[in-house]
Amino acid sequence: MTPDTGAPRRAPLRLALFYGGIFLALGIMGPFWPLWLKERGLDAEQIGLVFALGTLARLAVTPYFARAADRAGERKRILVLLSFLGAVTFLAFRWAESFWPIILVTVVFYASRGPVLPLMESLTMLTRERTPFDYGRVRLWGSITFIIGAWGMGLVLTDAPVDWIHWAIFASVAVTFFCALALPDTRAPAAAKDRRPFREIMRLPGLMAAMTAATCIQASHAVYYNFGSIHWLAAGHGADVIGALWAEGVIAEILLFTFAAATVRRIGAVRMIAIGAAAATLRWAGTAGTTELEWLVLLQALHGLSYGATHLGIIHLITERVDPSLSASAQSLFAITLGVGMSAASYGAGLLFASLGGGAFWTMSALALAGAGFAGFSILVRSKAASGG
Repeated sequence: MTPDTGAPRRAPLRLALFYGGIFLALGIMGPFWPLWLKERGLDAEQIGLVFALGTLARLAVTPYFARAADRAGERKRILVLLSFLGAVTFLAFRWAESFWPIILVTVVFYASRGPVLPLMESLTMLTRERTPFDYGRVRLWGSITFIIGAWGMGLVLTDAPVDWIHWAIFASVAVTFFCALALPDTRAPAAAKDRRPFREIMRLPGLMAAMTAATCIQASHAVYYNFGSIHWLAAGHGADVIGALWAEGVIAEILLFTFAAATVRRIGAVRMIAIGAAAATLRWAGTAGTTELEWLVLLQALHGLSYGATHLGIIHLITERVDPSLSASAQSLFAITLGVGMSAASYGAGLLFASLGGGAFWTMSALALAGAGFAGFSILVRSKAASGG
């Protein structure tokens, strides 16, 4: 596969298509995969363990693929390979009828999908340097397809069996593979084999604190991701309403992404993370307190900040502070940090939801508040380093 030198103006579209494929699958999987697992007989603790072990599998392989990408100076071929493996593996869920087969397929699937987003973020930001475009306006197409997946599947499930969830996700994962074939083959300078990228990245002032802040905030979504649909279904809301609530949160995210470049320039990357922490703290406290639809509609609008502002902040911060030859490793380091946090939070969410029900959202509010503290620490460390203190 040779470097792609043609039609640079089409690069944002080709990137957007791949984001669209990834997040179409996630839009169905996020709200409804726990329902499929429950239909297969798994209880709350087992569902939490499925997501936790899947996340650990993703952590185990991501650094190796990132290091390979940086040493080769390319991302596309690896993304194509991983997308193909993900599609083939997800099909195997069709024959996973009980807990341990589901665990096995989950581990393999997450291992193949885990490195995809870090490598994709690296490819996107590298391409952005060659062909300037607004990252948020490319990334928002992933959010749009997430809405299509979440809302559309909610409508479908009003009259369809739960097993349709699996087939809808498989179709989306297969589409992602074909979108990967169209990605621009943007190359970066190859990193020297004797470099220690994680060590170099971790020495950058305040960056690890910012990654930890973003991890706390994103991990605070664990109860929502894994058990929000189950909680709201038990409260009497239908699958169509639940899908609409998920879609509403992503609409708020899209609005922020539309003005991403100007917003990050004006506010600053780390301060965007701090805003995300404040929004998440408020959101989960409110979600713990009520299942009334009117309040849930208001609280879901905060997703644009709790997820969107945090994501924009950390992606732009990594790009600002890390050498392009280590961009895949930097994105993977954040993915690992986030994965550890999400794995622990997912397992904890299962235990907490089993014993506290909706009260588990209070612990997520506290976790987001801890993220605000790390964001403040990152700002302080960076400021002291800049002043020579």
